[in-house]
Formats: sequence, structure tokens, C-alpha cells
Amino acid sequence: MMEHTDLSQLTKKNQEYIHIATNQLLKNGKSDSEVKEALESVLPTILENQKKGLTARQLFGAPTVWADSLTAKAEYEAANPPENDNPWLMWLDASLFILGIMGLMMGILGFSETRNQAYGFTSLILLSAATGEMMYAMYFYIYRHLGKPKSERPHGLKTWLTLALVMFGLFFIFSLSTLLPAVVNPIVPNWLNLLIGAAGFAARYLLKKRYNVKSAITSKS
Repeated sequence: MMEHTDLSQLTKKNQEYIHIATNQLLKNGKSDSEVKEALESVLPTILENQKKGLTARQLFGAPTVWADSLTAKAEYEAANPPENDNPWLMWLDASLFILGIMGLMMGILGFSETRNQAYGFTSLILLSAATGEMMYAMYFYIYRHLGKPKSERPHGLKTWLTLALVMFGLFFIFSLSTLLPAVVNPIVPNWLNLLIGAAGFAARYLLKKRYNVKSAITSKS
């Protein structure tokens, strides 16, 4: 298991520490490669500090406790993987959320109102995509910088000008979409709007489950 790791440079106390920690890691279900990786991550620190008269126990505590803490940390990280902050996935996540909201809202209001629906399927898709972009822009320029020192935040004026341009682009795209002929921007039945809304939420759920996407809507850092 540890044939490529030279332990001869360690003091007897530190060798004993490594031996006990190894047994505890194996007892905790770690594979040989995982044990080797864990030990090699601390060996340079142990070697450096033993020259100063410090033992591994002084540095990391009891070997069994240290091994158990590594196991607990690995289990936590496995159960709580870091969120995926890929910009395209975050934009898609936000867009699907808006599609779900808008589809359900249009479907429900369509059943309760006598007036005709104001815009069609293509407008709904474009509006959702554009609003998703606006939400990601808010996250990128504002939310992810909350709590940071002022010197590390984007310049305020530049940020708000950028967001204003994004907002203008959103309304411009949506306004143009309402001018499209019915053949490419059809008015769909209320029940289909409800289905589109439900599909938007379902697709967002599957996307988050598959890729663990960070939400641009709720994430503040």
C-alpha cells in the first residue's frame, strides 16, 4: 500500500502515529489509494516540523481522532458537493424558473379572464431566456460580491450601467418578439401554457439534480 512512500525519515513516534492512523482509516472503510493520498498530504508537514521538535500528535492531535476527522470531512463533502457555477447552466436554471412561473401564470389567468392572451409561445421563450440572463447578471455583478471588501467589488457606476443595458436589451427583445407573425409566435391554449410551465419547473429540477447548479436567484455569494 505505502511502498512508494518513504517513512524511514520519520521519528519512531511519528512512524507509530502513521501506523495507527493508517489502521484507523482502513477501519473506516478507506481504500489503500485513499489512505496513501491522505497520508502523503500530511507527510511533508510532519517531516518539516519534526526538525523543530514537534510530533505529528502535537500537530494533528490523536491519530484516531485525526483519521476520523478526515473520514467525516470526506463524507460531508460527498453529501454536500460544491455547487456548479457554470454561467450557461446558471442562466438556463434561471430561465427555466421564469418559464415555469410565466407559463403557469399565463395558463391560470387565461382561464379567469375574458380577454385574449397578449403574446405567444416564442415571446414566452424569449422573455424567459432574457429574464434569466438578467438574473444571472445580477448575481455576477452584485450578489456574488456581497460581503467582500469594497476594493474587491466591481465599480458601482459600471455595474449599474451594465445592468441597465441588460434590462434595456431584455425589453427590446421582448418587444420585437410581440411583432412576429402568428406563424412563428403562435398563441397557445391555456392548458398548453400550464403544461409549458410545469415542464419548465420539471426541467429545472432535473437540471439541478444532474449538475447541482448554483442558483442565480437565491445565491448571495
